[in-house]
Amino acid sequence: MIPADNAISPRADWVAAWTQAQALYPADEHGMPLPTWSVRGFADDGAAAWRQLVRRVPERQGAFSIYAHLPFCKTRCPFCDCHATAMPRGERTEVEKYLLRFRREIEQWHELGALAQRPVTTIHLGGGTPHSLLPDEFEQVVQALAANFAADQQTEWAIETNCRCLDDEHAGQLLQLGFTRIHVGAQTLRPRLRALLGRRDPPETALVRIQAARDRGWTVSVDMLYGLPEQTTADLLADLRLLAAAGVHGVSLYRLNHGKYNHRFMERQGLATRGPERLFADYLMFMAAAELLASLGYVKNHFTHFARPPDQNLYARHAVRGEDLVALGATADGVCGDYYYRHGDLAAYLAGSASPPPLQGGGTFTPAERQARPLITHLMAGQVPNRILDEKGSAFAAKLAEAGLLRRDVNADAWALTDAGSWFIGECTAAALRLYATPGESA
Repeated sequence: MIPADNAISPRADWVAAWTQAQALYPADEHGMPLPTWSVRGFADDGAAAWRQLVRRVPERQGAFSIYAHLPFCKTRCPFCDCHATAMPRGERTEVEKYLLRFRREIEQWHELGALAQRPVTTIHLGGGTPHSLLPDEFEQVVQALAANFAADQQTEWAIETNCRCLDDEHAGQLLQLGFTRIHVGAQTLRPRLRALLGRRDPPETALVRIQAARDRGWTVSVDMLYGLPEQTTADLLADLRLLAAAGVHGVSLYRLNHGKYNHRFMERQGLATRGPERLFADYLMFMAAAELLASLGYVKNHFTHFARPPDQNLYARHAVRGEDLVALGATADGVCGDYYYRHGDLAAYLAGSASPPPLQGGGTFTPAERQARPLITHLMAGQVPNRILDEKGSAFAAKLAEAGLLRRDVNADAWALTDAGSWFIGECTAAALRLYATPGESA
């Protein structure tokens, strides 16, 4: 059942964008951009992928970003669709083995050409909840990253965490280790919804810790979910006002996703299948939230992320800067020039050989993917400069603008992604790829 509050009176331009976009890209579900490996798999197995990286990395120059995946949490939240596992209560053999292999992988990347001397824009630790490790385990991970890569005072050290792991003890260690950006998975501040999601700390505690993180001088970003069972638009907007008042610098809006890791939760909540009515209601909720964030001074710098200074959302925007992404750990995705690669899941990571690193596979972008990549990258980042568009791309941008998914930004000589464009981003990026596919070529 859709909460009655979600039957808000939609603005005419929201409805028009919905209708026009659905005419262009009919969809019965909310599509997100798909990684290349999920569309067409891997041309190279894990060992061959590492050989490709050994050859390619030394040829690359300039700054790069790092994503490090630590797939452990204190408890497993039922709603979560991330690749994560609950920290064992007793025997820690699996954790210890993972960290040993993880640190060895860091060393193997360090040994590739001049990578260890190239500047690092950001080191982003995700999961899981990386800070759920024991303090000495976590410190060893950070020290290994710092010792093997050329991080300096300009490097942003970022971590994904939650309010439970932002107590004074944990926060003190993050400060001591030099973290500068904290990305908090708050999800909701409504007590009944937090209980449903398995969040044990009350919203008052969550807000106090978010405010304390802000006061410590960190750049603070928060994940918020919409499309939750019985969540109303009023719930979401009230939460966003509280977060803005607490001084958060960034907000990421995510629709509750349905995948293999949270299928049982979605079934119990009656959300395993969501029809057109629910889809439209969630669209309206997102549009209302995005409009509120804009009125509060937040600017979209990624299709899901709204930011105020100093939040630059560096990890999510690495491709805009033309940077390679060095990925470390189970299920982590990376890119080196026109080569993409991915690690296997936790079981595969632990079972694989320590040398080479346990990759799942990799592949080279097709000609269509290489041509479409600048357009797709900038669509996902929220703004498409005219300078990157060829004749096909310009016509495509104009077509999206007619549907209300882009708008002209004359001051920036660019096309800005509208809020409706953010919602339909999966369809937009897939269409951009088809734009450059030649007959007979897989896009």
